Amino acid sequence: MINEELMQGTSDDDKYEEQWIVKINTGGEYQLSKLQATILQQEISSGNRGIILFKTFSISIPYIAEFYMDKRFLRNALTLPEKATEPEYIPIPEGEWKKIREEIHQKLGKGFPQG
Repeated sequence: MINEELMQGTSDDDKYEEQWIVKINTGGEYQLSKLQATILQQEISSGNRGIILFKTFSISIPYIAEFYMDKRFLRNALTLPEKATEPEYIPIPEGEWKKIREEIHQKLGKGFPQG
């Protein structure tokens, strides 16, 4: 049975997702989520020396050579926002742009180029 305190974590831990790696003596490697890694840690610490079954794979505890956290990142950090926050680009109307150009050229002391 999984320890509830271990599964809940702290509020700071809930902000993060983790990727764990398990390397097996036979050369296999598994990537585990934070929840899967917590389950495996709990089983190892409780003295289980058998096989841990996950939905699509299993890990035999006696064959584990390495078990470590590979990545830790903020939840939803890689998701794009539903709507861009940048305002829509609206070009300056041609007549207004021509007037701005004329004012700039007059301030610089140059005549406005025709064309």
